[in-house]
Amino acid sequence: MSGEGFAAKRRASKTSGGTNSAGINSKPSLIDALKEQAPSMAGMAAMFIVTILLAMSIQEFYDHDEMRAFGDSGSTKAGFIFMELFFIFVFTAGIIFMARKGMEKFIRRGVLFVLWIALVYTMMPLTDMILGDGDPTLSLTDENQSESYIISTWEDGSFILYEPTNSQNGTISYMTDAGGSEGDYGGAIVEWSHEIKHENGQESQASWPQVLRSDDGFVLCEGTQWVLLNSESGIEIEDERSSMDCILGLRDEYNSNTNPSWENCDGHEVPQDWRLIGNIMSPIPHLNDFEGSQECIGANGNWQRMFPESYHGVESIILVEEIGNHHFLIVSSQWAGMVVYPEVSSAAFGSELADVETTWEKSLDGDEMFTSATYGSAPGNEISGHEKLLVLGTSEGSVTGWTMNMTTGNVESDSSMKFDSRDAFNEPIRGLLLADCCNGGSNDLWIVEGDQLRIFMYEGLIEKPLGLKISGSNQVNMSLHTIENPDHNWEDGILLIERNGGWVSTIYDPSEFQPEFAFVIDGVGGVSWAEIVALVIAISLMIALIKYPEWYVVNTVGILVGAGVITILGVSFDEWLIILFMVLAACYDAWAVYKSKHMLELADTMIGLKLPILLVAPQDKEYSFLDEGENVMADRDEVSKNESTQSDVQANQPRPIKKGGEAMFMGLGDVIFPGMLCISAMTWLPEMSGPLGWAASTWVALGTMIGGLFGYLWLMTYVARGKPQAGLPLLNGGAILGYVISAMIFVGSSAFEFNISLF
Repeated sequence: MSGEGFAAKRRASKTSGGTNSAGINSKPSLIDALKEQAPSMAGMAAMFIVTILLAMSIQEFYDHDEMRAFGDSGSTKAGFIFMELFFIFVFTAGIIFMARKGMEKFIRRGVLFVLWIALVYTMMPLTDMILGDGDPTLSLTDENQSESYIISTWEDGSFILYEPTNSQNGTISYMTDAGGSEGDYGGAIVEWSHEIKHENGQESQASWPQVLRSDDGFVLCEGTQWVLLNSESGIEIEDERSSMDCILGLRDEYNSNTNPSWENCDGHEVPQDWRLIGNIMSPIPHLNDFEGSQECIGANGNWQRMFPESYHGVESIILVEEIGNHHFLIVSSQWAGMVVYPEVSSAAFGSELADVETTWEKSLDGDEMFTSATYGSAPGNEISGHEKLLVLGTSEGSVTGWTMNMTTGNVESDSSMKFDSRDAFNEPIRGLLLADCCNGGSNDLWIVEGDQLRIFMYEGLIEKPLGLKISGSNQVNMSLHTIENPDHNWEDGILLIERNGGWVSTIYDPSEFQPEFAFVIDGVGGVSWAEIVALVIAISLMIALIKYPEWYVVNTVGILVGAGVITILGVSFDEWLIILFMVLAACYDAWAVYKSKHMLELADTMIGLKLPILLVAPQDKEYSFLDEGENVMADRDEVSKNESTQSDVQANQPRPIKKGGEAMFMGLGDVIFPGMLCISAMTWLPEMSGPLGWAASTWVALGTMIGGLFGYLWLMTYVARGKPQAGLPLLNGGAILGYVISAMIFVGSSAFEFNISLF
């Protein structure tokens, strides 16, 4: 369908050329021919523009990995372009073969079905844009809280609140989702509080307490002591570890229940406790049994470990989590790693400590810093699943995702997190949160970029615009809760936002983030009114096409089908692959029109069947597409040959053409290929601002369309003379030139980076 590229005009009987004084027809000049064909040329240009602009308007709807023809990884694979071109060959050959065998009914039914699918692809986002409820309007409310800080947060909505009373003391509180009415801290309730009392009045070595949630409770370190708190009451569990100075405390529970041969550093089959000070990770002997425990805590002890230099000490910790039974995850200002708890000596006694063992680590260079991190179930996955996702944000606007196995501690780059490859963020990432926006059963990703709060939903990370600004430049901590709404079946969501001790919140109705369902199918899912309307319109247009395929019906369906095909292919391939596709298709089109001429045969088949894989631009109101017969393009080509070999023809020997006005035809492929490059530019170019508040990629897309229009005008200088032309060489050439020029102006050198492979 998208490979059909040709352009021609139908010559009507009433205007078969100019006539000289001797009564002999003469060929009109180019200017006269262009003037004569101006109405149809303008109509065709308008349809060219409308089709591409329509595709640009729905591009955002399909700009997600699950919507791409070959997924995100296929967007740079040239092999898929060759496969698409092969399918065009097969489609063309199949149609021509069946037409020669008199199988027009099968052609018509098959093509109509494919057209209907493409039509639905366009109608779905259009009806959603027209009938949808629009984006929710959110506003921030001051919580009138200050000097209280979030120091740890979890995806279930719970968090640890720290309220310092002076430079050394303070209180930590375990806050959980209230599920009740709005109140302080957005309705989150205090499960328990614990007052920090430094051991023997010692001055703390830490400026901030650290809390780790363990299976046995909460491990608190505040600079002078290691404390285990009961998870339900917050009461300090009595043991003798409290005299151990620590800035971060850990608990390895990889014991005899999971590994019968395991022993801690002093031979006991009980959890092994750890403390971190500076870059050193040291074990805490059982019951503080210092005698005979030099292997555990001696200066050269083989159980101690050293973090790398880029770790920068525990004072720079952003996130710490226990992972499974024998690993912990830690993120500091320039280093992140999945650390394995030591079991036995990996190095003999010596003057240097062994390095920590990691299953994964990532360091940053220069001035770039990790500015935020979040940990939880990936969007689209069940929250109770065994795989978790770590999302890291940096001061340079980088957002990366890492999938981790809870059992093995192995970490892999998350394939769905493609923000960096598309330069999605330009400002520092100040805050990250994985939390379920709307009771959907899976998390969504909340991101504070610069002063903008953005949310990405579902497995495809579809952005839902919020329009919220969070001022400041410091790190933003967030927690998400629900509160009762007596007027609605949904519980309201409340997003708590803490920045440097000050709090704001926003309350929203989760139903505003979901479509209003018309009905539910077997309790599994719903169909929105917009989707129903889209299907009804698509079916109605196909019925109209079958019953009354006049030119305006054909054009309406053709424009909508073209927009859908343009968008689906444009979001699926990198712009340089699209350019490769356009060059190959232009070569094929020229051969198919000028040499083999089977493209003209294909066009005649589609005209005869009144199928909208072409656009029709009437010259005047007398024209009717219903009157077009067979062999329109072939006859026109023959006429053109005769005109080129005969200098004049007797005026009383007109060509036998059916009565009616004139029309110009253009294959839908002549619009689809330039349009694909426009959509690809919008999708894959770096996100940069441009003039008038529009993105630079949008300006490049418009420049590409204008380049295609110049190619169209050049094409019309041939078509106006009545000769069928291969449209793609000129249209694609103009669009490619428009892309290159506009990309140089609005994007720069980054628009010319190649990342293409065969497969």
